[in-house]
Amino acid sequence: MHNLSQTEKPEGSQPTKDWHNLSGEGVIKILESDAEKGLNAKEVETRQQRFGKNKLPEERPLSRLRIFFEQFRSPLIYILVIAGIITLILKDYTDAIVIFGAVFLNTIVGFFQENKASKALRELRKIIKYEAKVLRGGNLKIIEPDELVPGDIIILNPGDKVSADGRIIDSQNLKINETILTGEWFPANKKIDILPEETPLADRDNMVYMGTIVEDGKGRVIVTATGLNTEIGKIALIVRETREEKTPYQKKLIHFSKIVGVIICSLCVLIFVIGIVSGREFVEM
Repeated sequence: MHNLSQTEKPEGSQPTKDWHNLSGEGVIKILESDAEKGLNAKEVETRQQRFGKNKLPEERPLSRLRIFFEQFRSPLIYILVIAGIITLILKDYTDAIVIFGAVFLNTIVGFFQENKASKALRELRKIIKYEAKVLRGGNLKIIEPDELVPGDIIILNPGDKVSADGRIIDSQNLKINETILTGEWFPANKKIDILPEETPLADRDNMVYMGTIVEDGKGRVIVTATGLNTEIGKIALIVRETREEKTPYQKKLIHFSKIVGVIICSLCVLIFVIGIVSGREFVEM
C-alpha cells in the first residue's frame, strides 16, 4: 500500500485510486487517517494548504447582454457583417437579408448554448451549500463543506447532503439518492464490501458522492476527493471548459475566416485601386 505522501502529484492535486476496489481499512491507511478520531487540527491545516478548499471555482457570472455580444467575437461574423453592409450600400436587399439572417441565427443559437452552460455551472455550485458533520481529533464537529479535506471522516444521517466523495467504512442501512449523477430515482443501498475494479460509477455502492442525498440509515465515510476532484467537480469542469474552450472545428473555422478575410480585403483594395485608375464611380465598383 502507498501512503498519502507517496501518492503526491503537482501541488493542489489529490491522490487518485480505485477506492471502491480497496477495503475501508486500506483506504484509511493510504489517506493516513483514523476511523474513530479523524484527522487532527495540524493535519487538516496541512491538507487544506495542499489541496485547497472543497468548492467549485467561482466566477463572476456573465450578464445575458454580455453573453449575447460575445457571439459577435468571430472573424467570420465580422466578414459577414461587412458583406451585409456592402450589399445594403449596393441596394442588393435580398442578399443583405440572407447575410444578416445568417448572422442573427448564429448569434441566437450561440447565446442559448452559452447561457445554458452558465446556468448549469451555477446550479452545480449550489449543490455544496450546506453543513458537514466531521470527526476532528476524536470530536464530532459541524463545519462548512469547503473545509473538508481528503482523509476526513464524515458522519451521514437521514436528510444530509453528502459534502464530498468518499469511501464508506460503516453502513447502517444507508440509502442515498444519487439522481444527480446516475439519473436513477430509486435510492442506492450502500455497503462496505470491496467491489471489482471495473465496476461502473453508478454501481459503486461502497462509495458516496458530493451533492447526493441521504434518504435513510446512517453511515461513516472517509473523504477521498474534494472540490474539482469529485465527480460533481469533474462535471463542473467539463461544463466550464465546454463554454470557454473552442472546439477543433471552431479553431479551424476561425483560422479559415482570417484567411478569407485577408483575401477579401486584398481584393477590395485591388478593385478600388483599379476603379480609381479607370475613373469609375464608387457604386460601379
